[in-house]
Amino acid sequence: MQSYQLPHSIREELFKDLTKEKASKLSDLLENSINTVFSTAKDIAIQKKLEIKDELSKELASKSDLAVLKSEMKLYFVITICVIVVLNKDAITLIGQVLGLVK
Repeated sequence: MQSYQLPHSIREELFKDLTKEKASKLSDLLENSINTVFSTAKDIAIQKKLEIKDELSKELASKSDLAVLKSEMKLYFVITICVIVVLNKDAITLIGQVLGLVK
């Protein structure tokens, strides 16, 4: 990770108003604090990204879920057609006529 450095203008102001030791120490402390904030923010962003990914994977349908649903829908369609044919006497007569079993 790239570390943050204070802009030159801020360093100049610190060195102008403070002793060299204090200005250097203060600029190091500021840079370390900013780097810590950046690092923490990056860690939190990664954690949130993983949480959202987990939540979405639980909520959204996967390809295997869709394949199972498609096969179930085919089964329900076949069962529905069979029930209609079996329970409807006109459908049975029509099928018999088509197959040449009934005149």
